[in-house]
Amino acid sequence: MATFLDELVAGDFEQVNIVRDAMSDIGSIVAIHDTTMGPSLGGVRMRPYPTHEDAARDAMALARAMTYKSALAGLNLGGGKSVINAEPTAENKARFLPVLAKHIASMGGRYIPGADMGTDAADMDVLAKHVPVVSCRRDPSPSTARGVFRAVVETLRWTGAGDLAGRRIAVQGLGKVGRALVMFLREAGAEVLVADIDDRRTTEARDVAGAVPVAIQDILTADVDVLCPCAAGGVLTPDVIDHLRTGVIVPGANNPLEHDAQAAVLQERGVVYVPDFVANAGGVIVAEAEVRGSDDTIEDRIETIAATTVEILDTAQRSGTDTVSVAYRVARDRLASHATARPTFPAVP
Repeated sequence: MATFLDELVAGDFEQVNIVRDAMSDIGSIVAIHDTTMGPSLGGVRMRPYPTHEDAARDAMALARAMTYKSALAGLNLGGGKSVINAEPTAENKARFLPVLAKHIASMGGRYIPGADMGTDAADMDVLAKHVPVVSCRRDPSPSTARGVFRAVVETLRWTGAGDLAGRRIAVQGLGKVGRALVMFLREAGAEVLVADIDDRRTTEARDVAGAVPVAIQDILTADVDVLCPCAAGGVLTPDVIDHLRTGVIVPGANNPLEHDAQAAVLQERGVVYVPDFVANAGGVIVAEAEVRGSDDTIEDRIETIAATTVEILDTAQRSGTDTVSVAYRVARDRLASHATARPTFPAVP
C-alpha cells in the first residue's frame, strides 16, 4: 500500500515544506503546487487537525485548487497554501506567525501568503514584517462572495430557472464569505436558509438579513433550489450526496467535495455542480490586484466568473463530462500554453 511519502513523490507538487521550530513548537506545512503562471499565492489557514498528515493533505489540496482557480480567472499566479496545525488563539498566533513568516521569507518569493480560515488582515501585517509581498491586508471576502453570487445567478439562468427572486438558497457556514453572500442573495429577492456551528451567527443573519435559520445537520440536505457550502472542505460526502434535495450546488468553500470523483456522481444524478475553484475566485482576483498594485480591473474580472461558469457548464453538457473534469482540463491547457515562459524568482509584483 502506498504511503503518504509515496504519494508526495508521485504527485505534481513543486514543493512541500514542513516548518518546525523547537522554541515555538510550531506544526506547519507550506505547499507550493505550481508556479508556471507566476508566484504561488494562497492563504495561511490556522486550525487544529487530527494529525499532521491531515494538515499536509489539506494544504496540498488547497494549493492545487489555487493553481486552477488562478488559471481559470486569467491571473498570472500559481497555487500555494500554508496551514498551522493549532487553534487560532492570540497566544498561538504570537508564537507561530513570526516563525512561519521567516520560513516563507526564505523561499525567495515563490509563495505569497494571504488571509484564510483562522487568520485575518492583522495577521498579515505580522507576516509583512518579514515577508516582502503579502496579500489580503484588506478583506477579500466580499469579492469572494460577489463571485459566488454571480455564479449562482448565471447557473440558475443556465438551468432555465430564471432569476433569484423567490428562489430558496441554502448557505452552510456564516464566516465572512457566507455572511456577505447571504446579503447579496437577500438583496436579489431570494429566500435564504442558513446554518453555522455558532448560533450567534445564524441569529445575526436572521435579524439583519431576514434569513431562515435551520439546524446545522439539516442544511446540506435542505429542500432548496441552490446549495452553497461556505464552511470547511469535504462536506459533500457520499452520504450527503445520497440525501441531497437540491438541483444546483455553487460552493463558496474550497474543496467541498470529499473526492473529485464525486462530481461524476452528481452529474449522473442530474445535479448541476459549479466547481469551487471557478465560483469562489473573487478573493484571489482581489489578492492579485493588491500584490500587483492595481485595482482597475477587479470588477471586470469578477464578472468573468459568470462567463467562465457558463463556459464550464456548456462544455460539460456537450461532452457528457462532469464539470470538475472540464474545469481541470481548461486550466491545465492554460498552464501548458505558458509552460515555456515560466517565471524566475524572486518574483517582482
